[in-house]
Amino acid sequence: MKLTIWMKTLAVSAAAALVIAPDAGARELKVGSYEPESHYLVEFVYKPYLKEVTRRTNGELTFKWFHGGTLVKAPQTVDGLKSGLVDLVVTTGIFTQESLFPTTHVMTLPFQYDSTVEANHVFQKMYHELPEVQAEFEGLVPLGFHVSDFFNLHIHKDVDPVHTLEDLQKLEIGAFSKSGVTYSELLGATPRNIKLEDLYVSLQRKAIDGIWFPTAPLIKWKMTDHTSNHSLVGGPFVMIPMTMSQATWDSLTDEQRGIFRSMENELTNFTGAIVDNRRGSSVAKMEGRGDTIIRLSPEEKAKWVAQTKPAYDAWLALMEEKGNDGEAILAKVREFTAEFKGMDYTPADWWGDNWQE
Repeated sequence: MKLTIWMKTLAVSAAAALVIAPDAGARELKVGSYEPESHYLVEFVYKPYLKEVTRRTNGELTFKWFHGGTLVKAPQTVDGLKSGLVDLVVTTGIFTQESLFPTTHVMTLPFQYDSTVEANHVFQKMYHELPEVQAEFEGLVPLGFHVSDFFNLHIHKDVDPVHTLEDLQKLEIGAFSKSGVTYSELLGATPRNIKLEDLYVSLQRKAIDGIWFPTAPLIKWKMTDHTSNHSLVGGPFVMIPMTMSQATWDSLTDEQRGIFRSMENELTNFTGAIVDNRRGSSVAKMEGRGDTIIRLSPEEKAKWVAQTKPAYDAWLALMEEKGNDGEAILAKVREFTAEFKGMDYTPADWWGDNWQE
């Protein structure tokens, strides 16, 4: 009897081991993310994406997540990839090391794009067609091309809305990014360089008249407690591609690399689509409570572009210093922008149907 019980126990244990044991050929890659696990991009885009990679590779590739900067913080992502500390970073913080990506950052010159889907595809085509951009990604392999939501002007509820460039003059505008400070100054506002965590209190105390801030997360950050006038100018943004270490990429099989390549466009579409969706959702909620939403006419926007010409001139001077033909590169980017203007996206099956608000 005891022998029978022991044999049954052994059989059950062996069966369980077969169920829970990992594939002997599986390889686990380290994934760095400086966003919290609850971030909507992590929840709805990046986790489903890597889960789909695991499915398409029949379990050959699995992923171990390090959320919230526990492995690499934004300024450490590029070096972390090149050193082998991390295999893949879902939002690579190239915006923290602009000096390493001077050509690439032509995209962040202001007021060029109308949607994140559009900007993502310009970024993608720019990488694939411009050798000067490819050279800046040495040691990194982009898997998907993504830019953040546009920084727009959100003005205090007790301050008149900004309909025109003239309305902005001398307003004190808070910004937590270098570009926000630069463009405030160029546009005639008085810039205030304020830490992200201090913007809310600055608005609350009326120490500033408004802020440069991405519209998609504006409500989540509670900035709408004190802002009710929103000028959707399509301002600066940051570039945050998903990238893999070149060494990790080279160690993959041809089939595995092919799977990542086959999903590049799907990922580029998805990150753009969800940011555009969140921006639209935020605007709808703000309109619903009676906020003032301002969209610049083409004629008015042209004035803003002209006012920020020194930023373009500075970038062109930097390109000349680097030995690059900045005028030709900028012309190509404008060509790509015209190509993708007003484009829509085609969803992939792995996106699911619960990501839209």
